[in-house]
Amino acid sequence: MYTIQHGTQWLQVQAASCVANEIASAIEKWKGLAPADYYLTQSGRLIANWHNLPPHIPLRVNERLPGGKGGFGSMLRAIGAQIEKTTNREACRDLCGRRLRDINEEKRLKAYLEKQQNASEDERQKIQLKLDKLLAKPKHEFEDRQYESVREELIVTGDDAIEAGLQQVQSTSDDSEETTVKEKRLKRKGRNDCKISKKKRKSDVWLGTDDMSSSSDSDTSDQTRSITH
Repeated sequence: MYTIQHGTQWLQVQAASCVANEIASAIEKWKGLAPADYYLTQSGRLIANWHNLPPHIPLRVNERLPGGKGGFGSMLRAIGAQIEKTTNREACRDLCGRRLRDINEEKRLKAYLEKQQNASEDERQKIQLKLDKLLAKPKHEFEDRQYESVREELIVTGDDAIEAGLQQVQSTSDDSEETTVKEKRLKRKGRNDCKISKKKRKSDVWLGTDDMSSSSDSDTSDQTRSITH
C-alpha cells in the first residue's frame, strides 16, 4: 500500500507487480494529470529506482511549471559588457563593517601628522611667514590733491545749500503762521460783529422801539388837532 500526497489531499494505492504504471494510472484518474505534467518525490528526492521503493514513506506529487524560452543569461552578459567597470572600492566595507573610505582617510591623516612632526623649524617658520603675509592688511595709498579739493568744496557747498533751504523753510513757516493768526483774528471779529448785530435786532424787536415812536407821533398829532379846533 502506497500513500500519495497532492497538496493537502491523500490517496492510497494498492500496487503489486508494476508499481510505476499503477501509481501513474491512479494519479490520472484521481487528478487528471498525465505523467508529463508532474514528477514524484519521496522524502524530498526524485525516485530513481521503483523496485526498491519503500511503501511506508508517502509519495508527493509536484506539478511542473511551464518554463520560458531562455536567453536570460545572454541578456545579462550583453548588459554586463555595456556597463563600465569601476576601480573605486571606497564605498565597500571590510569584514569589521567599516567603509574603506574611512580607513583610507585615517591612513592619510596619520601620514600627514607624521610629516608635520618630522618637519624642521625652518619650514615651519616659512609657513608662518606666508600665513602672516596672507593675513596682513593690504597697504594702499591714494594721493590726488585735485580730487581732495573738489571733495572739500562739494562738502562746503552742500552744507551751505542745506542751511539756505532750512532758513527758507523756516521763513515760509513763519509767514504761514502769521497769516493763519491774522485769518483767525479776522474770523473772530466777524463772528463777534455778527453776534452783536443779532443781539441788537433781538432787543429792537422785543422792545418795540419803532412801534412806540409811531404811536407817540400819532398821539401828538391828534392833540394838536383838537386844540386848534
